[in-house]
Amino acid sequence: TEECRTLAWSNIGKLEIIDKHQIHKEAVTGIAVSSNGSSVFTTSQDSTLKMFSKDLNALQRSISFSNMALSSCLVLPEDSTAICSSWDNNVYFYSIAFGRRHGTLMGHDDAVSKICWYDHRLFTASWDSTIKVWSCTPSDVSASKRNDFSLISEMEQDARVNSMTLNSNSLLLSGSKEGTVSIWDINTASMLHLLRCHSGIVYDTAFSPDSRHILSTGEDGFLKVIDVQTGTLISSISTGQPQRCFCWDGNTVLSGSQSGELLVWDLVGGKIMEKIQGHSGAVTCMWMNEQCSSVITGGEDKQVILWRSAEH
Repeated sequence: TEECRTLAWSNIGKLEIIDKHQIHKEAVTGIAVSSNGSSVFTTSQDSTLKMFSKDLNALQRSISFSNMALSSCLVLPEDSTAICSSWDNNVYFYSIAFGRRHGTLMGHDDAVSKICWYDHRLFTASWDSTIKVWSCTPSDVSASKRNDFSLISEMEQDARVNSMTLNSNSLLLSGSKEGTVSIWDINTASMLHLLRCHSGIVYDTAFSPDSRHILSTGEDGFLKVIDVQTGTLISSISTGQPQRCFCWDGNTVLSGSQSGELLVWDLVGGKIMEKIQGHSGAVTCMWMNEQCSSVITGGEDKQVILWRSAEH
């Protein structure tokens, strides 16, 4: 409920480490969790997808698709399939039920940096400066037969795409390696705003819960808040170091920093409210549950850290 989330965010500075696991050999790049919360999937620059059981507190599977880094992962709503993007230009489908790869999407001319799933459609962002939208029905994806993917639309960017987020209002947000943030209407595949937000890479982007604002973080160490409708900059906060990933509720931000700490920011006041020690290298990815009471982070230190709100 909304009350639970509000309470969880008011206590976000009291996050406690439940567990640490060094299951990868290189930096962790993506985190996804099954809808029942029992399995954690992680991708890494070591080219593997790992499946970790929270219930058993043990690594259950390690899957390798190619010899190149994996960049992100997601689990489909029915928990039957995990999907990973790779620097080898491909997207891989892994059947959790059958324990094997059952599909490869060769859809880009350069590394695939991020994938999202929304309304039976797969969104793939790439360093080839495009975002592509593919249709694939969950029944096709989870079956053991080879997948047929059809390209629905393509959104061409001015630079290599590094981050991507969607909201429920059919808007897509992308961040590039050149510091630009773009807002797209996915129904028409048209760009609504192209914003020059950062100098250097845009590391992460997200809509606020009400979808009125977006937040972006970049290599330049700034947090930028932008009005979705007008594309105007609302606030710009210098954090002194790159914030590599984040979650936010529209007012408070939990960010993963280059130095390995989790930082809690008050956006209105433009200041740090809390510093939480976590990783020994940059925090590279972050996942938060819907109740906002559980957080998982991955880092350059090859660790996956499970956190929970102290109040729970």
